[in-house]
Parts: sequence; structure tokens; C-alpha cells
Amino acid sequence: MEQTASERLVLYGGDLRNSIEDGCNSLGELIVKRLHRNGDDVALVDAVSGDSLTYHQILARALKLANRFHRLGIKRNSVVGICSENCIHFPTITFATIMLGATVLPINYGYSPSELRHVLHLTKPIALFASEKPLQKIIAMRSDLPFVKLLVSFGKDRRTRGVALLDDFFDNSPVSNLRNFTPQPVPLKNQVAVMVMSSGTTGLPKAVQLTHHNVMTVMAYQAEDPRYTELPVPLRVLGLLPFYHVFGFMLSLNSCLNKVPMVVLSHFEPNLFLRTIQDHRITMASLVPPLVVFLAKSPLVDSYDLRSLYAVLCGAAPLSREIEELVRSRLPNVQTIRTGYGMSETSLGVISRTNDKIGSVGKVHKTTSVKVVDLETGCALGPNQTGEICIKGPLVMKGYLNNDQATAEMIDADGWLHTGDIGYYDQEQDFYIVDRIKDLIKYKGFQVPPAELEDVLLSHPSIRDCAVVGVPDEGAGELPAAFVVTQPGTDVSEREVIQYVAFRLSPQKHLRGGVFFVDEIPKTGSGKILRRQLRNALQQQTSKL
Repeated sequence: MEQTASERLVLYGGDLRNSIEDGCNSLGELIVKRLHRNGDDVALVDAVSGDSLTYHQILARALKLANRFHRLGIKRNSVVGICSENCIHFPTITFATIMLGATVLPINYGYSPSELRHVLHLTKPIALFASEKPLQKIIAMRSDLPFVKLLVSFGKDRRTRGVALLDDFFDNSPVSNLRNFTPQPVPLKNQVAVMVMSSGTTGLPKAVQLTHHNVMTVMAYQAEDPRYTELPVPLRVLGLLPFYHVFGFMLSLNSCLNKVPMVVLSHFEPNLFLRTIQDHRITMASLVPPLVVFLAKSPLVDSYDLRSLYAVLCGAAPLSREIEELVRSRLPNVQTIRTGYGMSETSLGVISRTNDKIGSVGKVHKTTSVKVVDLETGCALGPNQTGEICIKGPLVMKGYLNNDQATAEMIDADGWLHTGDIGYYDQEQDFYIVDRIKDLIKYKGFQVPPAELEDVLLSHPSIRDCAVVGVPDEGAGELPAAFVVTQPGTDVSEREVIQYVAFRLSPQKHLRGGVFFVDEIPKTGSGKILRRQLRNALQQQTSKL
């Protein structure tokens, strides 16, 4: 049957060679099957302590934890939160939760108390696992969290009343007694396996619901991803990207389920980062642009032997041609630098580059359809025509938790997810991202919603009006900057405004781009801020310096 003109303008990435479900009726069943298959090889290693877990050890611990969860009343649709730096125990809790049909919620441990309170009240986890820093924030608001029945620390201190320790959840029963456990079947495309938080232009984080089928699709296409399968060296990947972010989270699952050994690093510290690559002979590192810039420019790099590093994957924000070329020249063994494009709402990447066409984010992934539509008419566009990128397929989220309006604004009646990003594809069907419709600022891979910062600024008694935009920055991607209109007769300094925001919001939302005092904020007749005018004004001011 001949395609219509509009159908020919939809780019499809092709089918996978193997089944997404792999004969399993739930993601939990797939987890048990894969961990059992992967055997006694080491899966995860803590870069600092050297502690490690094999695939079978992760399976045994996850089964024991699922058994305890079941006895505690955690079941299908229960939510289990994990608020911690990266650690080798993160996947165990994830797997135990999913085995019971419950939903895992990775939470940014750097949230301010107000941000954390919003997320917890939105998602209402029955259990929370936390490392020391976020644990103190949670304890401080515990009386306001009646839905949290279980609070578990990753630490060793038993003195905190009402807080259990993770180590106590692994009883001494032999694993053979638990092998009879088979995760129950679930409606794959409807049952939510994981929720990740995504901030929209409203300023409040939204919970992106990813189903069992969404996650199984990610695992299936990563198993066939040439970036993994075609490397001529044994894979040993770096687990530095935060596991609470969809990028780092899916990479941690991929390591466990597709047998890609990972060295887990809880935080970035320059010498620790470089020493980990050197000592653990890392062959592939998934990074965000600021870390690629570090590899390109830091003098510390020359003090370490990074010859094992063969491939760098970069996501979450654009990577400049100049930085990519600097890394290649400085680290000649890095044969592969690959960029990609995706978002929390698409379960991870949907476009990635496997060639050396610098500037492009690559071609459409298998299982996924992508089209570029005209912003005015909504009609699909052809090669080299710029419009909004829209995505369809099994990687698209179920929707936002308790937010049908935001879901309907993102996913249209035909199932197309409207990304809000502007781009085009060339004659070879390689995609390029050129702009964003949305106002989100990308700071070191974090999504920073201007409206949230504006709400905080407007709470200051001396600020009458304001607008926040992103200032381009080679290291961070963008820096939040504020334009401020003060109340008549008041006097407030740039330093005071910066500190006012810093006290109330997490670090990625601080006004590192500066504060600019103006007489008025340019707006449309309907009151919408004309951010492009403000960005242009900043660029003109910078060019004069």
C-alpha cells in the first residue's frame, strides 16, 4: 500500500532484531531472568570503597528485599522512593520494587526542603530510602509525610529513632528458598514501573510515568545499540551520571540487565574522576557536556593515564564541535564521541549519532518514529526544513502523574509527543537541534524552569517584576540570569538578589548568569514574557565587552 505524502515525512528507526518482552509478562520477570542469566560475573563496583556485587548477588538481594517489602504491605501501585547519591545498592532497591509491581521513584538528593516536600506530596511514597544528607531533610518534615510508613537509611547509625538501616533488610535465608518467587504478570503498557521528575515551564516538577513496556523497550534497544555492541574492547562503563536522572537511571539498569559492568561513582571530584577512569580501566564514559569540557581543557588530565578510554557518550545538552575536536586531539585513544537526543518523557534517547557527523545528534532509534512539523500549520516537513520535533512509539511515557492537562498538552490525540524543541533533518536523515520552544534553561544537564525562579524573585519585597533566561556558557550549557524591576523607592543589590534565590532553591537554580536591573520586562499583549528579546539584549551587551 502506497504511503501518503505526510507518511513519507515520518522517519522510522526500524524494528529491533529481538523481542522487547523476551517472553516476559512484566519487567520484574525480565529482571529475574536476566540477572539469573548473567551469572556470577561482577556487575557493579564502588569506585571508592572497592565493594562490588555480582549479578547473582544483586538478584539474591533484590529477591530478599522484595520478600520483606511484601510482608510490609508494599504491592502493586505502591511507590518506593530512593533519595541518594549513586551507590551500588540503588539497582537492588529498584529491582525489588518492580518485582512486586510497585513503582520506583528516584529523587534528586539535592532538592531544597520545599522542592522535596512538593515531590513527596505529589507522589506519596510508602517507603523512602535515603543517604545521610537528604535523610536529615526528610526527618525534619516527617510529621508532614503521613503516607511514608517506612524510612530507611543507607548509613550505619542506629541511633535515629524511626529509621531502619538498609543492611537489616537482608536476612540470612538461603536464596534457594526464594527462587520460587515469580513476579506477577502486569498490563505492560499501563503499569507504571518508574517515575522520574521533570520540571516544566510552570516551575513545579512533574512526575513522568514510565511503564514496564517503556523500560523493557529501552533495555531491548540498548542491547542492540552499536555504541555498545561494536566496541573493539571489553566494556567497562562509568556510573557517574546521577541515578535519579533518567539518563543515569537507565544506564544503571542496562549495566545489570544487559551485562555491561559498571564502576559507580557517587559524585564528581576532578582527581577522583580521573583516577577512577585510570585505575578501573574505564572503556566507555557517559557524560554531560561540562564533564566533556573538563576532559578537553583541564590541566589535571595530563597527570593520568586515560588510554583505556575508548568511547564517550554525551547527552542532556548540546556539545559543541570545538569541544568534541579538543577531546579527540587530547585523548587519541578516544575513537568514539557520540551525542544523542531525548528527554525524560521519552524514557531516554530517541535519536543518537553513530557516525562522525559533528553537530548532528544522529538518526532515529529503532522502534521510534520522528517527524518535524510546521509551528503554524502542524504539517510534517521535509529535509532541511525547521520545525518542532515530534516523537511517537513505545518509548513515549504514559503521561504525567495526576496532571491530565499537562499530558494532553504534551501528547496529542494521535499519540505524537510534542517535544517543544526546534530542529531539522538533512538528506541523510541525520537530525540537528537548533532551538527550543520551551523556556527551560539547561544547566549542566539539569532542567531549570524560569517560572520557578521568577516566583521566588517576586516574593522579595523590593522586586516588582522579573524574568529569568539562560545565558550561553561553554562549561555549563546555560547559566540562569535574572532581569529585575525594583519597587519604587527601594534599593536592592545584585548580591542580595543572588543570595535570596540561593537560600531558597537548589544549586542548579542559582543565578550564576547574574542579575540585570531594568525599567520594565518586555511582554506580549497577553502578558507573556518576550524572553528572546532579553536573550538578544544579553548577547548584544556581551558582544560590546
